[in-house]
Amino acid sequence: MSQAMLQQASNYAKKALKLDQARRYKEAITNYLNAATVLQKLIGLEQSKDMRNLYYRKAREYLARATELKEIAKKPVSVDSEADKSEDEIEAAIEETIVGEKPNVAWDDVAGLVAAKSALREAIILPMVRPDLFKGARKPWKGIMLFGPPGCGKTLIAKAVATECDATFFNVSAAAIISKWLGESEKLVRELFEAAKEKMPSLVFIDEVDSIATERAAGEHDALRRVKTQLMQAMDGVTSKAEDRIVVLGATNIPWEIDAAFRRRFEKRIYVPLPDLEARQAIFKIHTKGVEHAPEVNFEELAMLSEGYSGADIALICREAIMMPVRELDAAGALTDTSVQVRHVAKGDFTLAMEKIRPSVSSGELLRFDEWFAEFGAD
Repeated sequence: MSQAMLQQASNYAKKALKLDQARRYKEAITNYLNAATVLQKLIGLEQSKDMRNLYYRKAREYLARATELKEIAKKPVSVDSEADKSEDEIEAAIEETIVGEKPNVAWDDVAGLVAAKSALREAIILPMVRPDLFKGARKPWKGIMLFGPPGCGKTLIAKAVATECDATFFNVSAAAIISKWLGESEKLVRELFEAAKEKMPSLVFIDEVDSIATERAAGEHDALRRVKTQLMQAMDGVTSKAEDRIVVLGATNIPWEIDAAFRRRFEKRIYVPLPDLEARQAIFKIHTKGVEHAPEVNFEELAMLSEGYSGADIALICREAIMMPVRELDAAGALTDTSVQVRHVAKGDFTLAMEKIRPSVSSGELLRFDEWFAEFGAD
């Protein structure tokens, strides 16, 4: 398959060169773009680093020449090729990021995190509810970053914010932004923020933002660098007006890998820590809702026993515990007998589940979060 694609790219390139020499520029551009498109596909399939670099260099050459010919032709180019699909694909990708209906997550569904909720309410909800109060020097925050251990509610609290405020919620992943086509990723970012501008007020949530906002390095892929630049410009409001109500909310588990320029643009950097005692108790209640449990089950006691667990860890404990009575029923061969009732979940089910499921965050990792917050936190 790779050899066939390589031959296809070569044929496009040869044809482009002949058309270029014949000054048939519009047709030459089409073939240069097709050659670059096929080479970009090969980059994703090729195992050899040297060959990937070779394909990348050739693709850049073809794109550069196509750009030059566009200037020479001084006419809009209609490309009847795979590249012609890019605009429709970008529009479709943007539509996929928009959450049509508000996430059904209320503040009460997010246990604890009082400080984070307060900061987010001030930064996002108040300016969107009362934009008339935020004029002149009183400007709303444009960029907010939630950081902390995995499984502590960063994504959940973002959904709660979207529910609370009357805003269009764009749920973006790095995979939606980083396109495999050269030059398309920048357009994708640009179109994303144009769509957010059209549907204001808008909340652009970028989960795992570290995957796109890492520190820039000397050997970094040129296409990725351009995407970062485009995203930073959009966050800075370079291409928008001061009154535009667009907030970028990022979430990350590794804030120390965020580039300094991105860190500066996330004006609010809010620590989402492990749940405290009260929050853990609430999480146990949330994740056992609708399931009968024995009177001996004490959620406050379970909360004390689960110190060091994340919210996601506790959710797993609850799932494991409430399945134990069902497993017993199945082992006894009575699962299909609807006259046999499943027993209530007992305290021992939870303690046994805790023995099976250990905390997913180490004390060393927590210390690193505390140190980073002490140095760069801005909540």
